[in-house]
Amino acid sequence: MKLKTVFENFELLTDAPNAVAKLREIILQLAIRGKLVAQHPNDEPALALLERIKSKKKQLIFSKKTQKLDFNLSDEEDVILESLPVNWYWTNLETIGWINPRNNLPDDLDVAFIPMNLIPQKYGVVVQWETKKWGDVKKGFTHFAEGDVALAKITPCFQNGKSCVMRGLKNQFGAGTTELHIFRPIDNLTYPEYVLIYFNSVSFIKNAIPIMTGTAGQKRVPNSYVVQNPFPLAPLAEQKRIVEKCDRLLSICDEIEKRQQQRKESIVRMNESAIAQLLSSQNPDEFRQHWQRICNNFDLLYSIPETIPKLRLAILQLAVKGKLVRQDPNDEPASVLLSKIKFEKENLVQQGKIKADKPIPIDKSFELLNKLPQNWQWVRLQDFCLVITDGDHLAPPQTEIGIPLLVIGNVRNGFLDFTNTRFVPEQYFTRLDVIRVPKKGDILYTLVGSYGIPVLVNIDKPFCVQRHISIIKPSQFLNVEYLKYLLSSEMVFKQATECATGIAQKTVPLSGLRKMVVPLPPLAEQKRIVEKCDRLMSLCNTLEAKLKQGRDSSEKLMEVAAKHVLTA
Repeated sequence: MKLKTVFENFELLTDAPNAVAKLREIILQLAIRGKLVAQHPNDEPALALLERIKSKKKQLIFSKKTQKLDFNLSDEEDVILESLPVNWYWTNLETIGWINPRNNLPDDLDVAFIPMNLIPQKYGVVVQWETKKWGDVKKGFTHFAEGDVALAKITPCFQNGKSCVMRGLKNQFGAGTTELHIFRPIDNLTYPEYVLIYFNSVSFIKNAIPIMTGTAGQKRVPNSYVVQNPFPLAPLAEQKRIVEKCDRLLSICDEIEKRQQQRKESIVRMNESAIAQLLSSQNPDEFRQHWQRICNNFDLLYSIPETIPKLRLAILQLAVKGKLVRQDPNDEPASVLLSKIKFEKENLVQQGKIKADKPIPIDKSFELLNKLPQNWQWVRLQDFCLVITDGDHLAPPQTEIGIPLLVIGNVRNGFLDFTNTRFVPEQYFTRLDVIRVPKKGDILYTLVGSYGIPVLVNIDKPFCVQRHISIIKPSQFLNVEYLKYLLSSEMVFKQATECATGIAQKTVPLSGLRKMVVPLPPLAEQKRIVEKCDRLMSLCNTLEAKLKQGRDSSEKLMEVAAKHVLTA
């Protein structure tokens, strides 16, 4: 499979998240293997170029025009390397240039100062810097000059391809972050951009990762790798042709990526607009009109998995606004349901099992502005829940075995996850207040950091939770599945965000959770809402899985295409 064929059929592969990235990898890898441009027999061979470079380097060292370092000018060791085109030659960067050279400049000279954040991401040229006096930066920083090639050596910058050619520097010199390796060509006998292609090639990056030194979070590419790793030296004229071809092809990649991103953003915007119009419908006719528009364009609006979460939220928003299922005038009104719950709570208060809630009236103007279907009612969350509390506020003792203690990490995916749990002693667990012990039919609700995640307790298993998780015990007269959908809605999450406190780590206070204003439909309608939501959520899951599966298939296809091109 030729590179041209990949470009011609690229639209078939664009669903893959790695499509453009893989195409860039193919281009750069072909470039350093001599398979991107045609070889010209009249080009000066790389071996002759290498001899000129060595000769010039010796002259510079002997004339003391540069600092004499421990350069290896001997022929390369015999190692098994893949074959190169005729007139190419295997060498290393130490032989054809200077690695991490130092500059000798007047202290009062203005130079470019470049921290890591100004080093471009992937194949590029530095375009920004700060101006500083050489005397202020000559010590403790990496030195570089016009035409040098910079390579970030620290994770994750190295893997992300932070590298560049230094062009247009202030007074042609500079200094910057110590987390760089610098290559300086000798007398323009190597194209810096060709070395940059080499630094960005998948083989150079992949081979460096296993030998990086340092701790897991701060690994670095050793100097020895940059110095000794085999470098495919192409004839100088061919280097120029390779750079020009790479520039054109990578520019095409940028355009493809831009079009992909624009298409994705356009679909997301259209989806958000369609859903906003649907949710703001003022009457049944308008609702049907907007829903029909979504149906007519469904294949486009939901052609990418990124739009499915919005569809789920729209379904829940319709559900809690009474627009998802039909109302039945024969249903027992929510007001009667609320009276039953109130009576239930009063009995439990008299028995000393729970504490009485302080009534918090709902502003009548709010109810007028936010009309609900007939037989529905606006209530506070505490009005139909027996208890809204959280885990023990004292740091629980821990043990190797015992009763599971769930933290937010065990529920953040929307279900109870008992893998990698902590444990507390059974004695501690039995002393907990009964309202702080989750039971089947309760709902957990995260309060700190990843707040706003409801999780239904659907098992009979003893466990407890940390204080960052709320325990909501609903009335027996409430459909707990409806409550879970309600707590998952944008309506509730918005209120959670508004009442959350803190800066670095937001926390939803229990008082704010209890005071949330939510809609209460008749119990019979709650059941119909749950049944409809279950069906629609299942369809969303299926659609999302198919879209992701399609992307996975495209990604594998791109991998195969890349392999065919690189092994051709």
